[in-house]
Amino acid sequence: MAVNMEPGRNGRCQNLARMNWELAFPMRTLLHGRELFVGEWHCAGGSPRPPCWRERALYHEVDLLQAGTHVRDLGHQRNVVDSTTAALHAPSDEYWMAAPTERPQRGTLLLLRGTLAEELIPRLPTRNCSVSPQAARLHAQLLHAVDPLAREETALSLVQCVLSDARAQPERAQVVSRAWRRLSEELQHVVATRFKERLSLEVMASACRTSAFHASRVFRAVTGETLHRHLTRVRLRAALFELPGAAGRLTELALAMGFSSHSHFTQAFQEEFGCAPSSLVGGPARGRKVPPREKD
Repeated sequence: MAVNMEPGRNGRCQNLARMNWELAFPMRTLLHGRELFVGEWHCAGGSPRPPCWRERALYHEVDLLQAGTHVRDLGHQRNVVDSTTAALHAPSDEYWMAAPTERPQRGTLLLLRGTLAEELIPRLPTRNCSVSPQAARLHAQLLHAVDPLAREETALSLVQCVLSDARAQPERAQVVSRAWRRLSEELQHVVATRFKERLSLEVMASACRTSAFHASRVFRAVTGETLHRHLTRVRLRAALFELPGAAGRLTELALAMGFSSHSHFTQAFQEEFGCAPSSLVGGPARGRKVPPREKD
């Protein structure tokens, strides 16, 4: 990122230099501070990409997907990243990424450095972690925050919440076969890219060329949750990002996200986030519209 240096204004130039962040790709800036940067990135998809590509973290990273999915390999760790997970990286981490589909992806990247990083991220291992309902709500609030101070405080709360989630979740033992792990990844990709459809266990298993019983057994063994639970979490998080612009259209939003009815959506949302979806509805935000429901 280029910084304009004006001669004769050393104090201002030094201040700009301290706030400069080296970004690997274009992002919409949500917050630009000395020790914390928040940006929203978007990958349009639709065009063939290399089977995999390498990335290198320059700062402490907290990467949260809003939509889409991809795979990250770091050493012996291989993880699927979707809207239910957060990817955490430390400076100098080199990892490989692969997008199994050409579907669009959108996410929020939080970068930390300096004393803020030292204070918030002491000895935290690089890993993926499940995003709690509280963190998901903070993520949505961050995207829709208008006041700069509110956005900064929400970003800090989100980082703290995700790190707390990561510390509270023990690493799952690597006791499953490579074939089972691959099948679990395929099932996660199906959920992340087709959650708006009416997905039965048989449909998801067929997409992965296996039986419904085997798909259910393998997914639970690898991830620790059922396919139904994972599908519901993905749908609820997708709905959460759209709620501020869904005034008067909750039923339309519920159907667009793959729920069978408004009541089904409301009950699931209440159980996950502890409040009714109507309580989070506001005026149109960021120009978003309720997305159309995908055809079965």
